[in-house]
Amino acid sequence: MRAAALSRWVPFSSLSLIFFVVSAGAFSSLGVVLPKMVGELHWDWQQAGWGYTLLGLACGLASLISAALVRRIGVNGTMLVGGLTMTAGFAALAVTHSVWLYLFGTLLVGLSFALVSTVPGTHVLTDLFAERRSTILGVYFTIGGLGGVAGPMMYVWINGWTHGWRPFWWVFAAMAACAGAYAMFTTPGRRDERAHDTEAPEQASLPEMLEGLRDWTVRRALGTPQFYVIVGGYTTYLLINTTAHGFAVQHLIEHGVSATSAAEMLSLEQLFGAGITIVGGVLAERISTKALMAVSMAALALGMYGLAEAHGWPLMWVYVIGVGLGFGLSFICSTVLLLRYFGRKANLELFSIMCLISTSAALGPAFGGWARDTLGSFTGMFVLCALVAVGLLVATLFLRPPVMKTAVAPVGSLAE
Repeated sequence: MRAAALSRWVPFSSLSLIFFVVSAGAFSSLGVVLPKMVGELHWDWQQAGWGYTLLGLACGLASLISAALVRRIGVNGTMLVGGLTMTAGFAALAVTHSVWLYLFGTLLVGLSFALVSTVPGTHVLTDLFAERRSTILGVYFTIGGLGGVAGPMMYVWINGWTHGWRPFWWVFAAMAACAGAYAMFTTPGRRDERAHDTEAPEQASLPEMLEGLRDWTVRRALGTPQFYVIVGGYTTYLLINTTAHGFAVQHLIEHGVSATSAAEMLSLEQLFGAGITIVGGVLAERISTKALMAVSMAALALGMYGLAEAHGWPLMWVYVIGVGLGFGLSFICSTVLLLRYFGRKANLELFSIMCLISTSAALGPAFGGWARDTLGSFTGMFVLCALVAVGLLVATLFLRPPVMKTAVAPVGSLAE
């Protein structure tokens, strides 16, 4: 019994740790460090924004690579490749003196994010934990979210001790090497996945299973509007994540907020979101996941409007609570809805395709940097992000469980 528990919880710990490390060193941290890098290296904000764009592009485009590697060399082999890539990426950021090396470093970090985080993580954890998968995924995403809390504050502490940004990236290079080694030695290798080919989707009600959902394949799932609404919700969060984290600190500094307070705001947002994630995982076991997704979109819209207009803590708190709530629910909603609507048979591929499509969100930082250099403000970009969230909120409200063309649409259930 103890050996069986260890076989589940040790991989859980290593996957959660490496997710924590890459989350801490990627999106939120880069946004806090960038003002110093831009000032010292004399870049403009469009160049800085392209780094965020490459980070997001690599993260999304590499999702299919991550799935393919998991199938071919196993999760442990994927962790080896991802850990080495992450270490090299942080090291490149630490030594950069040119825009090109900075862009290369963000590219490597984005690639490693896809290789070591949600694609292999959800694949392993949904396999190891047959019961309360939503809760386990909620805890996993919470730990990853806590990385976004720790990253900005780690920069504040390290910069306070060293008075420079390069040691911060060296610390993360060392952390990436250690977390990658631990994950490589504790996660499973290549496994026989044929047992899942005939497995029925995880549904909350018998009628939906009888409606033919056991037959969902990648091709059939891609032909449903429900898949694209789920992907749209996931993409909207990533758009807001990359754009807000990339420019929020500089935006608030321009609005009269201190750099320390702006960094604290990012950490508070991530902390609040991490707490909501674990609550969302528990709630997804009991109430409509579609309703949770609608709440997340509404919260993201409100939070981004608060950031756009913030000149101090009152509207900064609107951002912290709104985007934190949206962040906390978005990952778990997208992941659980995808699993419940289309089952486990093609979940690895569908999740990877969702991550691939969401790569379009990476255009946000490039556009935001251009807008700042051209129009003199990030405000318009943040308002645009809020409007995108409103559009996905409307689409989510009309979402219904998918059915085969030959089946009769179900009345509805908590599996939404």
